[in-house]
Amino acid sequence: MTNPWIMIPARGGSRGVPRKNVRLLGGKPLICHTISVALQSSVPERVFVMTDDDEIAAVAQSMGVGVQREERTTGLATLDQVAFKAITALKSMGADDNDIFLTLQPTCPFIQPGRITRAVAEIEAGAGSVITVVDDRHLGWRIGADGLPVPDYTARVNRQQLPPQFRESGAVIGCRISRLLETGTRINQPIRLIEVSKQEAIDIDDFSDWAVAAHLASRRRIVIRADGGKHLGLGHIYRSLAVAQELARHDVILVTDAAQEMGGAVLSQYPFQLERVEGESGFMNLLDTLKPDLVILDQLDTTVDYIRALRKHASRIVTFEDLGEGAIECDLLISDLYENINVPDDRQFKGLLNAIMAPHFETLGAKKVFSDTVQVILLVFGGSDPSHLTEKALAALSEANFKGRVEVVVGPGVNREISLNGLGLSGEVYHNVRFMPDLMRRADLAISSAGRTVTELLSCGVPVLCICQNEKELIHTHAAARFGVINLGLGSLTATATIAAHVDRLVKSPDLRRILHERAKYELAGRSNAKIIARMMRKLGLHDDPIDP
Repeated sequence: MTNPWIMIPARGGSRGVPRKNVRLLGGKPLICHTISVALQSSVPERVFVMTDDDEIAAVAQSMGVGVQREERTTGLATLDQVAFKAITALKSMGADDNDIFLTLQPTCPFIQPGRITRAVAEIEAGAGSVITVVDDRHLGWRIGADGLPVPDYTARVNRQQLPPQFRESGAVIGCRISRLLETGTRINQPIRLIEVSKQEAIDIDDFSDWAVAAHLASRRRIVIRADGGKHLGLGHIYRSLAVAQELARHDVILVTDAAQEMGGAVLSQYPFQLERVEGESGFMNLLDTLKPDLVILDQLDTTVDYIRALRKHASRIVTFEDLGEGAIECDLLISDLYENINVPDDRQFKGLLNAIMAPHFETLGAKKVFSDTVQVILLVFGGSDPSHLTEKALAALSEANFKGRVEVVVGPGVNREISLNGLGLSGEVYHNVRFMPDLMRRADLAISSAGRTVTELLSCGVPVLCICQNEKELIHTHAAARFGVINLGLGSLTATATIAAHVDRLVKSPDLRRILHERAKYELAGRSNAKIIARMMRKLGLHDDPIDP
């Protein structure tokens, strides 16, 4: 490719964003983004910054490009005038009239090197000038000769149906030196337009523009891996979705095992890129293609070999609820349910305040108001209820002769009929509930296994009678009286009569239920997904605030 002369005009004065050209964007001065693109498109000897500012000059020189100085002015000189004056200096550096001359604006930090390649090719093919533009079609209005508004369109249709309306992006304008000397302007016929993306077209003028640019500059590619099915349950799937929604401003890709169809079916209902992989080798191959900044694992216990293999594809790895030896190799372990004693405290977020929950538990509003009477009992035992605890709890309610309403949630992995018939109970059985807060906030008492559902119930202020699905749930630290839970232990060892006796006690003891209700509210006060994820990103050095440094 022909090496063009590239001028980057950058004055020191800026009212909209003070010190704009040297303000840090994505960890480096704004002007450095444009200089980097210029250096990918031409030799350093032909790239220079035109400035009136000592600091800008020093930054440019530190990147190995030339500097031409101009006197401090009122800023009224046009870029055509600045470019025309620069040609004299270029001539002394060996510039020829037939050489190509481009201006790149430092306020357009996202222009891609390929656009410069295209600009040079267009001029070499006969274009008098090239200008980068962006399609900015909208239903517009102008003021007519009589001073009244006139539509700037022929038919009122959807924006996508309007004809293209190009706006100059300001990123790149170019021509041959001879044409600039001849006409005094960089805009000469025949003109060729180079359409760029909206991101490339961002031209920073004020802090609103800066906020958008800071968001784009700090976006990361994040891969979240979670599997879910009948035996695994769907808790990992739903948590991965909650994490993805909190990180949605980034480039988020969800990954799941193709063999676990249930988990993939749930993930496919949400607006994120979803990749199904065949085993761990398929996962590694995908990561080699994606080259993520961060991998988040919600797969339970990992091995050292697995994490070290991931290290070849991602510099930062976070794992959830990981008791495996691989957790030691990760940058961060997040576990609200139990502690991995082998992972140092400075690399582990633990406890109920680090519980990730479905976002609608945070947006619904006020918690349930405590009631002295138990009118509704909710039964919810996860996505698959492998230990058939729903049936045992229903039998206990029947034995306790509960006369209120019973609401039962049956997950998508439960492939058996759940019914209240013949038990002397009144209520309803719900299948595949998508919005749990409504049901939970109606309940005066809940019976549940010791998974993440307990945290959701506690966030609603609902006292919980807990029955563990398996031995692993026995070590879940959140299913305890401190947090508003009465834990009966392993469900397979808990007699129906024992459950019935505790139900009867709780129904008849409003003071005990009030204590459990208040403990739940106290322990979860201040918890939020946003705080957890922001703390995670800071810990990883992936600062997640797009505005303030």
